Amino acid sequence: MEKKEAITFLFNIAKEIKRSFESPVILVTSKDYADDIYRSLLDMRQVLIHSLPPIKLAEMVNKFHFQWLQAVKEIEDFRKRIKETPRQVILNAIDYTIQCMNNRYEYFNSFVHTLRASMPAEDRIIMQADLEIMSDMRDTVSSVLQDKKHCFQIEVDQYDYVVKLNYEVDELLNWLDRINDSLAIQFCKVINLHVPQLPSDLTKTLKEIIDEVAGSEIPEAPEIAEQIELKGNKLRSIIRFDAGHELEVSKVVEKIKILQDRINRLQEKKSSAVLALQHKMIYLEERLQSLENLKMSLNALKMESSREIEEEEVLESAEVQIFNHNLPPKDRCRLVERLVKLWDNALSSDVTGKSTISILSVVDVSEVFTDDIGKFTVDRHGRKIYSRSDGDFQLNEKNELVEVNDDDHIYFYDNCGRYYLDHKRRRIYKAHANASEYELYPTGHLLKVMEVRDGIEYRYDFRGRYYVNEQGQRIYLNPETNEKYELDGFGNLVRMHSTEMFYEPCPPEPMVVSECKYLQETVGGALKICLANVLLRQPADPIACLADNLEKYRQNIEDRQKRRDEELKMQAEREYYVPESVHGLQSYAGEDEGIYTSYDSNFDTYQTMTIPED
Repeated sequence: MEKKEAITFLFNIAKEIKRSFESPVILVTSKDYADDIYRSLLDMRQVLIHSLPPIKLAEMVNKFHFQWLQAVKEIEDFRKRIKETPRQVILNAIDYTIQCMNNRYEYFNSFVHTLRASMPAEDRIIMQADLEIMSDMRDTVSSVLQDKKHCFQIEVDQYDYVVKLNYEVDELLNWLDRINDSLAIQFCKVINLHVPQLPSDLTKTLKEIIDEVAGSEIPEAPEIAEQIELKGNKLRSIIRFDAGHELEVSKVVEKIKILQDRINRLQEKKSSAVLALQHKMIYLEERLQSLENLKMSLNALKMESSREIEEEEVLESAEVQIFNHNLPPKDRCRLVERLVKLWDNALSSDVTGKSTISILSVVDVSEVFTDDIGKFTVDRHGRKIYSRSDGDFQLNEKNELVEVNDDDHIYFYDNCGRYYLDHKRRRIYKAHANASEYELYPTGHLLKVMEVRDGIEYRYDFRGRYYVNEQGQRIYLNPETNEKYELDGFGNLVRMHSTEMFYEPCPPEPMVVSECKYLQETVGGALKICLANVLLRQPADPIACLADNLEKYRQNIEDRQKRRDEELKMQAEREYYVPESVHGLQSYAGEDEGIYTSYDSNFDTYQTMTIPED
């Protein structure tokens, strides 16, 4: 492996670590299974860089296969003793899971830091952006795990607690299958397998390959072309794009927006910081475009065959699985043995044996087994198929043989009945072709999600039953009155009318009756003062206190009015009475001096006292 290839593989390791951060699973067994994947990738990188013998690589492949087998056994053993497991063990497991994620991120960050000096400047910027996205994903998953921890702490009902814990165990098993599938695909990408290849361009389309094989003179060519055409859906499933990439896409979009804001805030256009941010933004845009192209390629890759695939058909995730924990223990062991053997043949330099066409199709090998019921084979979905003269059969929930009736979905059986897995790997129960569909909720109850009545498909949500009309609008129905309702855009249901409803605007003034106005004008002030006094005192008998305050208020009003009347009377009595003669004297005196002055009449009754001379 050259230096450039080693750096590219380092980015693949970062991608796998981000994949382990996509699901908020709980490591209930207190073992970090993602760390085994991380160590295997690092060991694979060392083997390829130093060109070690193929036996070292074969040992690594065998090791992670048997690690998956052991991990599934440990988790199933834990499931058997769920009811006896103390709640504190689960809470400690959640803390352990968060600590493992932090350690995994720190280990990889330190590992990248040691190689930073040997990396080109552009690759360093790209790797730093990957590390930031990885950190954000880790924080998001940690927040979800903290919420789960809180839910487990406050859960009171023991039955609900067991149901939720079983659900977490299922999620952990599905997550374990996915990360091991991804590791196996990484091995396939970097290892030169010794497999026979047709002398043709691998970039040709599937139809061109089919036409080329069909026109070949080899005797087996028509049979090969027919098998490829019949199993085209399997070949397309090699390209996989699941909902797990959506989290990475959202983080990339968020980072692009942050970087654009930072660039706009900077003033200097030619500064080193601006150039670095521009390079980082260009990388994130290219990364986002590559993810979108991958999604578009998956949608555009369709075979031109007689059977047209419906637009709403979703590829079942079970079709692209290599590791499948749903298999019985014996079948799991047999699967690992066959996988290890195929890997040994692919890595071996001796190509005289039977060639390996595709490791991804190993679970489709038809091998006949025998049990108490009869002979059966295990299909690629992990089901026991009993073949008889009148058709294929499988065991139902009552351990009885029933005919295999697969349509657009692949049906399984458990204790609740027949079900299929939707694109989100949820179990949807459906008894027969025309039956309603139910979903098993964490509470342990089956809730209806879809039914067909009179040719109309009804679905259910937390608001009730609804159907989708021609305009794509959800129409909710009242089961008792059959009245129709629609969403008003604010999360509320409003009844639909045959004619449009027009409402008048609200009156500008408040609607108050005349009685209220009368009370407000007459006793409003008294009630405010008296009620305030009662609230301040808070007596034992507030009614009596209110009555006393009202009585005192009335007495105060009467006393105030009485005092006002007395003051008016006193002012009227104090008015000074002046006789007409006095007015005459005052006028005469004023005329003599030319001014009008006040005159005291007492001077008329007294004589001037003369002082005798000595």
